[in-house]
Amino acid sequence: MAITKIKVSEDKLRAYMTLIYDGRIPTDGELLKILHSAGVKHGIKYDILRSLALNPTYNESIVVAEATMPERGESGYVELYKLEKEKKEIKNNEKIDFREFAKNIVTVRIGEKIGFIHPPKLGKPGKDVYGQKIPGLPGNPAKVVLGKNVEKDEEGNIIATSSGELKINKDIDGTVRIEIEEVYEIRGDVDFNTGNIQFPGKVIITGSVRPDFIVEADGDIEIYGEVELAKVFSKEMVKVNGIKGGNKGYIKAKNIIAKFAENAILEAEEKIQIDKAMINCKVLSAKEVILDGYNSRIVGGHIKALKKVEAYYLGSPMGVSTEIDVGVDPKLFEEYTNLIEITKRDTTELKAITPQINSLLKKIKQMKIKNETVLYLKKLIDRATTIKSRVEENRKKIVKLKKLIEESKSSGVVIARKMLYSGVSIRVNNKLLSPEKGLSSVRVMNINDEIKIHAYVQGE
Repeated sequence: MAITKIKVSEDKLRAYMTLIYDGRIPTDGELLKILHSAGVKHGIKYDILRSLALNPTYNESIVVAEATMPERGESGYVELYKLEKEKKEIKNNEKIDFREFAKNIVTVRIGEKIGFIHPPKLGKPGKDVYGQKIPGLPGNPAKVVLGKNVEKDEEGNIIATSSGELKINKDIDGTVRIEIEEVYEIRGDVDFNTGNIQFPGKVIITGSVRPDFIVEADGDIEIYGEVELAKVFSKEMVKVNGIKGGNKGYIKAKNIIAKFAENAILEAEEKIQIDKAMINCKVLSAKEVILDGYNSRIVGGHIKALKKVEAYYLGSPMGVSTEIDVGVDPKLFEEYTNLIEITKRDTTELKAITPQINSLLKKIKQMKIKNETVLYLKKLIDRATTIKSRVEENRKKIVKLKKLIEESKSSGVVIARKMLYSGVSIRVNNKLLSPEKGLSSVRVMNINDEIKIHAYVQGE
């Protein structure tokens, strides 16, 4: 048989055979045995061995075995959980508020899982010419770029590191870019084009908020135009050019800043600051209500503040009814008065049904009562028990609230820099002042539970 040499490549991916003529032609079976004896077991090219046996080629290195190459696995990819707003189901004959169907942004909150980056998978393994396993190849990593306020945790979750608008873009090559914008800017009005706004960050509106629309934000809300018979709620500050409430507009925030406000409901945890005028407004609560613009005025409405109410003019020469309360926490006082009213109603009802109960009990002892009346009596007793329990509980609350109100009383002050007109009713720590004539440049305070009027001096 011909002399046979076997050579395997260093990477074990190919086996080569070289025949050297010695006068005898080998069979394909003999060539196969030679390969096996060299350890080559996989990827043998049997057709090449048969060809060499039939038509030998000498002194030439010929590939007689090749490895099965490993395959590349599936590429990684990004799974996103919030690609669009959840669509509301519309039922037959249901009244539709189109203000709720115009929203076109996706919002997330800090710590929320936005999606998941799936790692690439390993492909099918191969085998070298010795029959040994070649590990499969990993797929390409996911094409994703995490921008501002987004990060990936150890498990592959995409996490929001800030609240705001989720923005997702896809490049031509398939790369997904993810970021969170903390500020939502509306270029124009809040109307049917935008729908109601609910945002977990800061909102900037370059136009106005049109009637009956709602803007809610966890951060500041800046409105370059006006709020028109609309509702605006912020956990921080609301800054607006003007407020035209139409007795429906409602602004609630930590601080409220505006050039003017008219016929609106206002509520602030800290301060309400108006530049020019507050006309017929209802301030539910605030620590301070300050109108610091030149010739600023409060006319009409009911203002409740814990510490201070101040403006150049309070009321008007026409004697427009204007109420101002300071020195007591408005929310505590409102809860206190509500509980007193509820307790009065419950006590009245209890007095009304008690004689009925006593009368029916007397009839039971005399065996002069029907089954239906017994059931009615049971209802009356249950009702009386409920009312009595509620009255006792509310009386305890009233005592606690009265104590809290006393503790919350501050050195409240009402300041009219230029004029306090008649028609204005001022309560400082629940002591009333109703001047019969105008008072010029005054400070109104409660000292030792008596209303005191002092001259206002600029800079004091």
